[in-house]
Amino acid sequence: MTKFYAIQFAVLITFAGIGFQRQRQVNHRPVMPQLRDRPRVVGPLYDYPLAVTDEQLQQVLYKLRPRFLTQPTKINFIDHSIRMWGPSVDVDDDSLSGKEMLTLLLDHQAFGKVWDPTMPLLKRVEDGIAVSTQVGRTSVSHVDHMIGTLCEIGIPRSQPLRAVNGMGTVGEILEYGLKHFRLNQREYEWTSLATAFYAIDGQNWFTREGQAVDFNTFADRLMRQDQPEGVCYGQHRLYTLTMLLRIDDQVREEGLQQLLHPETRQSVIDYLLVMNQRLLCSQSAQGFWDGNWPNAVQQVPDPATNETSRRILATGHVLEWWAMAPQELVPPREIIIRASQWLAREIIAMDEETVEKNYTFLSHAGRALALWRGGLPSDFIRAGHQHVALNP
Repeated sequence: MTKFYAIQFAVLITFAGIGFQRQRQVNHRPVMPQLRDRPRVVGPLYDYPLAVTDEQLQQVLYKLRPRFLTQPTKINFIDHSIRMWGPSVDVDDDSLSGKEMLTLLLDHQAFGKVWDPTMPLLKRVEDGIAVSTQVGRTSVSHVDHMIGTLCEIGIPRSQPLRAVNGMGTVGEILEYGLKHFRLNQREYEWTSLATAFYAIDGQNWFTREGQAVDFNTFADRLMRQDQPEGVCYGQHRLYTLTMLLRIDDQVREEGLQQLLHPETRQSVIDYLLVMNQRLLCSQSAQGFWDGNWPNAVQQVPDPATNETSRRILATGHVLEWWAMAPQELVPPREIIIRASQWLAREIIAMDEETVEKNYTFLSHAGRALALWRGGLPSDFIRAGHQHVALNP
């Protein structure tokens, strides 16, 4: 009997040891990708003077300067405005500067002077810095949208921030997003975008559930949904896929582990080419697209919304991702010109109240028009720029 219990005890010890070793192996899996401090820079590739004239661009940018009639404005507007204008912009009027906008987003003391300090934007939690999302005027509009903005405007992960309950860094916002990432979460667009901008290379990592994740996972998920499902009629999915291609190009040039497997990369290109064909077929004679861009015969998904607003939303987002796309994905030039001209005329004709009401997607439209002239909006108000200077 004693021998029997000794054998049983030995078996239990063996299984416990195996279990402990497996647990250690799981615990040693990377739960974050390898990240760089400064995000990658991905800029425009084209300059089409016929897409939007110097004068038109000047008028559009003046309409969309970071100046808001309703005070306090929405954090969502600040988040979108700094993405359009960048952290260094300084317009010589009562508009917010880039520095002021960044401070409102990253410093709770500044935030609390404008909005209710008991409804903070940033909060330190166990897994990093959590960003208030989809809970009203003092929150951002989408999962990981704010870190998606910060990566595109060049903010390093080491940038300090002040949450409601302590100091932190921008990197901890991304850390929180990745540690809470789930393969079945509803919005992938900005998690994918920000991770790619800060990634050193294409190495994988693991979720809390032990599931391996890499940029192929992100790409496959972004292509899986039907169109126009997703944020802004699915256009943010197309933008993120485009940026994955651009960043993959950079990683390959650096001789690092590629972001996308060759077969995934080709799948993304093929997918975007199919989307291009749908867009070419559904563009209106005037130049715009609507919420039913995958098939103009079908009803728009939100017919009760304002028609012009829908069309600007769709058209601005289409032009934005095309402006960042590799040459093989850019449609014929006349398609770009017709859409850009329609968009510029519509924005120029808007009054201040309409601009503010629609500011979030107008910021994408304004940025897109600047990209098609070969720069970011802030480039066109710097002294000595060859195109335009921003004046009333």
